Amino acid sequence: MKKTKLVVGHLMNDELFVKSIPTSKHLDWLKWLEAEELVEFFAELLKLITRISEGKKDVSTLTMFLSGWRETALINSEPDVLADIAEAERELDTGGGKPWSQIKEEIGL
Repeated sequence: MKKTKLVVGHLMNDELFVKSIPTSKHLDWLKWLEAEELVEFFAELLKLITRISEGKKDVSTLTMFLSGWRETALINSEPDVLADIAEAERELDTGGGKPWSQIKEEIGL
């Protein structure tokens, strides 16, 4: 079984530099993030690490951050779930769905 790799690159002086980096097994979920999500993930990760190094955040914040992104990646790995989400978004965009107040009333909250 091949080890999952992350391909990263940057543009400098009109030259593109690309490198393939093997990932740790516990980060295999990164493969399920879309390209735009990976950019957002790493940008937020760098900000968070900077804040941790400055003492403005703690490591538990990093744990929660990684957990949230892992959940996003796992949802991305389920085509049926993605299809259901897309259908729900289309329904809401066309005025469908129920108001939260009505749902609360129906379930007795």
